[in-house]
Amino acid sequence: MRLFEILLLLASMFLLWQVIWSGKRPGISILRGIPLLLIVLMVTHLVIEGWRWQMAPVYVSVLIVLCRYGVWSKGTSIKSTGKLKPILLSIVTLPYTLLAALLPNVFPVFSLEEPTGPYQVGTVSYTWTDVNRTNADGKPRRVKTQIWYPAVSEKSAPKEAYIPDMPEFYEGMQKAYGFPSSLLRYLELVKTNAYKDAAFAPELEAAPLIFFSHGNMLGARFTNSFQTIELASHGYVMVAVEHPGTALLTTYDDGTYEPFVDSSSHLPMEYQVQNEATIPTIREQRKDIEFVLEQMKALGASHAGSPLLGRMDFTRLGVIGHSQGGATAVDVLYKNPAFQAAINMDGYLYGEDRPKLLDRPVMILSGGFEPAELASPPEMERMEQQRRQQLLGETGSILYLEQAGHLSFTDIPLYSPLIELVSPNVKEQHKIINEATLCFMNRHLKKDPSASCEYLPQKYSGVRSQTVGFQ
Repeated sequence: MRLFEILLLLASMFLLWQVIWSGKRPGISILRGIPLLLIVLMVTHLVIEGWRWQMAPVYVSVLIVLCRYGVWSKGTSIKSTGKLKPILLSIVTLPYTLLAALLPNVFPVFSLEEPTGPYQVGTVSYTWTDVNRTNADGKPRRVKTQIWYPAVSEKSAPKEAYIPDMPEFYEGMQKAYGFPSSLLRYLELVKTNAYKDAAFAPELEAAPLIFFSHGNMLGARFTNSFQTIELASHGYVMVAVEHPGTALLTTYDDGTYEPFVDSSSHLPMEYQVQNEATIPTIREQRKDIEFVLEQMKALGASHAGSPLLGRMDFTRLGVIGHSQGGATAVDVLYKNPAFQAAINMDGYLYGEDRPKLLDRPVMILSGGFEPAELASPPEMERMEQQRRQQLLGETGSILYLEQAGHLSFTDIPLYSPLIELVSPNVKEQHKIINEATLCFMNRHLKKDPSASCEYLPQKYSGVRSQTVGFQ
């Protein structure tokens, strides 16, 4: 909860209980001071933090207290009714108080950690249409992309929203899934540590590019903002590609949308079966990234209004992916020689047969926190290990984060502490993931010989490495 939300919750609930059990009319200074205090707290909260539906029980309690104090201020006498009435009211008020405290915490206005790099971060978004490919509906494939980059901006400038197209997103959620749009509107209050359309950092000539491919179903171009913003602050142009049909929801300016299309969850959990079902999706996602790369080249060469004009180094390309996006990242590296390095975050190495070893470096970040009911079958794990050995050889690095769940490699556990139950201590895991990603990309894209991830197992408990060529 935010500061004034906490103060308003504590003050309103304390006074609500005081109203229930009070047996006498307060003095004149209290009758005037308490309403003033609540009004100041309420107005400050609304102006600085903004209202949200999760605070509705608190707002109601404020009104109840103000009404009661208004009655007292008129000199209305209080008749003794014994303890039965307060006890009955307390039976109702106790769960109400718990609800008032739980709602804002279960659905928080979360925040991302401040980036640690020397640069501020700017962001721009684009939607590009690939006329050479079509979706299942027969229409040309439209690919939404959000880009973060090292920038300079006034500190007083407004920060970009976590979901830049939030109105279209919650309307699309309602149309696609029947999810009440009003329940998502509070996400408009979530801001990032990035500035829209900020000027590119003038002291940086040209930055390497890293593409990001999100996971299946719950992923989107913004769901790894903890990582993309951090890397941008260290001098990278981060390009998050949203894959229509794989993302939870892709919305467009014309009011249309692409919902998630499930292609594998109904199939048996057997490696070969899941792999065959996933291959077409990985192929399309690789093509999305390659298509966006070409659009970025055109953007950087001739788009006069872009802050990225002339500031991208296309000779230094990397790719990161989570879950199914991790398989896509490795597929991009395997099939496109323009990319120098890839990171697969907690994803199986699904894809077409790859008869040759990779000749460029891959890091696999693997989470070890997995509840028994969500554990993969032993056959899946065995086949995955075989595929890793066949593909990576001595060019691969595997870093195990034993306390990281599958969703720890995304922002998603920040959405609610209920999600964090399967991805605990997420901000600590984000810190480790960012350090591992940064040292790996610094070594292979910036060619920094001093950048090495070997220190991570010594620095953090629950982190271990397994590879021949680990660096």
